[in-house]
Amino acid sequence: MSNVLPMSGALQDGVHVYPVRVYYEDTDAAGIVYYANYLRFAERARTELLRDIGAAHEHIKAHHGIEFVVKNFAANYLQPAFLDDALVVRTTRSEAKGASITLRQAVGREGRELVVMQVKIAARDQKTGRAARMPSDVRAAFEQLTEEGSDV
Repeated sequence: MSNVLPMSGALQDGVHVYPVRVYYEDTDAAGIVYYANYLRFAERARTELLRDIGAAHEHIKAHHGIEFVVKNFAANYLQPAFLDDALVVRTTRSEAKGASITLRQAVGREGRELVVMQVKIAARDQKTGRAARMPSDVRAAFEQLTEEGSDV
């Protein structure tokens, strides 16, 4: 079996793993990844995670009338990434509540964490814009992720 991840990422032993290559557009003048771009990497990884666990954005909108929004975000920048680095975003579950779930997302290179993020996403009703209880099948989909505390 190959160690190469599909570009959309994959669920491996309860951890969603998403590959990212650092391009010139991701860096500042010194060739270091601009801090805000880690948020973009994490957003892409979450979108692919939702597809991989069977709770894609369009699916939950069509079947449940809910959408996910970021409610809270925190990041701990430990080390920089550079132009042309091959990075991996690893996503696990930290906490689940009635209308929200908190994810731990770590961007790493060669097994070393560079940035650790904690992202709380909340379910909200598409029509009213108010918080909505997460449907049981969507909650169950997230249970495929390993529960891991956050150190952000």
